[in-house]
Amino acid sequence: MMLRLEKSTLGNFGAHDMMDLVRSRGWEAVLPDALDDKQLLLVSDQFRDLLSGVAWSGDQDPARAALPLTLLLLAKAGGKGSDDSFEVGMDTLQAALCLLNTAVDREIVNRMLHRSDPLPLPLGKDLLQTLVLLVRDAKENAESACST
Repeated sequence: MMLRLEKSTLGNFGAHDMMDLVRSRGWEAVLPDALDDKQLLLVSDQFRDLLSGVAWSGDQDPARAALPLTLLLLAKAGGKGSDDSFEVGMDTLQAALCLLNTAVDREIVNRMLHRSDPLPLPLGKDLLQTLVLLVRDAKENAESACST
């Protein structure tokens, strides 16, 4: 027997929904361990689409949460930017997408198996620390490339 879920019953989780969470509960509300079950499943599906290169149809682009969620967390992790703009290298974005996809799927499995991670920190805080290291490494690599 396989686990099954009808995706059409989950509804939607888009960029506006994500920003509503941020406005009402702070940016930590979009970490994988803070999302509700439906949001978590939907964002997992969105990460899979992003990483597999599934083409978006025109109407879906702005309604999806995975990419804005990734960019928000990279900004919180110290990504280079100002009030008006934000810069991140494609390799850093790709690594962050893979990391977030893994974290989201891990949270889904933990919930399904009714277990918690043996990590010293909650998944969300551990994830953010890893993103901080990813951003710091990308900055150091960019600086060393400029000085050579």
